[in-house]
Amino acid sequence: MGESGSGESTVAKVVVGLETATAGEVVWQGEDVARRPVTQRTLVQRRALQMVFQHPHETLNPHQTIGAQIARAFKKSGMARNSRALQTLVQDVLDRVQLPRTLVNRRPHQLSGGQKQRVAIARAFAGQPALVVADEPVTALDVSVQAAVIELLLDMQRTHGTTLLFISHDLGVVRYLADQVVVMYLGHVMERGTVDEVFAPPYHPYTEALLAAMPGMASQRQRASSALEGPVPSIVDPPRGCPLVTRCPRQLGALCEEVTPPLQQVSANHVMACHLPIEGGHQDSVIQAREA
Repeated sequence: MGESGSGESTVAKVVVGLETATAGEVVWQGEDVARRPVTQRTLVQRRALQMVFQHPHETLNPHQTIGAQIARAFKKSGMARNSRALQTLVQDVLDRVQLPRTLVNRRPHQLSGGQKQRVAIARAFAGQPALVVADEPVTALDVSVQAAVIELLLDMQRTHGTTLLFISHDLGVVRYLADQVVVMYLGHVMERGTVDEVFAPPYHPYTEALLAAMPGMASQRQRASSALEGPVPSIVDPPRGCPLVTRCPRQLGALCEEVTPPLQQVSANHVMACHLPIEGGHQDSVIQAREA
């Protein structure tokens, strides 16, 4: 999770091979695929790592029927050997994503936004992937259908035993469905841990600001003390020290301006990149949380 422009979508595209990394690693089953585009990945890797995009209408071919587009996903993953088996697979996956089989002969413009996203989910799960990246999959949908699509994703995840890498700006959604959370800002991981750890003090200043901006999560006093001021810096020309230094309400001057913050271990599964000491520097977060 993080603000727009924090780098979450870039990470997602690197994971599935739509972009390649300039640094770092994406290790899948012992092999670094960070600089291997999808066209150079093996069939096993392409099947294992799939993606559901934010805008389904941009990923569906307007000239092909829904049935043909889902069938293509099965063909590409090597799941069907003949037309009868392919037809059965298409019908079965339509049933699993709760779409009527009569949609096989329709084209994308004849479907609602929620139906299009269900088709996108069907395609993503066609090859029985080990990991599905869901990049803000409900933000383009009406509020009335968002919950239904999220429940469908979770149901598909449980049914297939698939890991779900979910990207969202909606902290309520993150808190509801996630097991572990990574908080990103300007291409950097600011904090990571379990949901219970990240959504409870001690907070990273950036995480606290995100939570304070969420309705019902903080008092007016906490919102005022945690607010981020000023524009987000350019990701191609980031601050020299801490990436958050130009907006952080608790920055420590020269230290934050010149030195990249270390990853501090809060607990066995919880780390945050910050110069503030875990004991003392983040104590205000604890006090404010109790008051709220």
